[in-house]
Amino acid sequence: MPVVADRQKAWNTPYVWLIVSRTTASVLGGYVVTYWTGAAVAKMAVMWNLLSRANAGTITGPIQLVVYVAIILGVCATASQKKVWVVLAVLTALLVGVTTLTPGPPVTASAAAR
Repeated sequence: MPVVADRQKAWNTPYVWLIVSRTTASVLGGYVVTYWTGAAVAKMAVMWNLLSRANAGTITGPIQLVVYVAIILGVCATASQKKVWVVLAVLTALLVGVTTLTPGPPVTASAAAR
């Protein structure tokens, strides 16, 4: 029995790469932005004397969850894949800059005595 290959479609390659790119952007890009968001929020909370170090580390968990879900929804809702990657790169660069370039929290007397 002969096989009819004329009616079978090959994979639609651009569509497959679009799905792979969106999945990568939402999972990995969301993870990177979420990680740096937590670090920036904790550092700013301690630096502005809003929270202690332990409380700042604890409060970043729910904030990171909200940011991760927002990134996933934003990636899925955006029409342009190029715009998604540009926004993720800019957000990551800004958060890395805030986290690494701002001075650390002030040294307290108990920390200086150690």
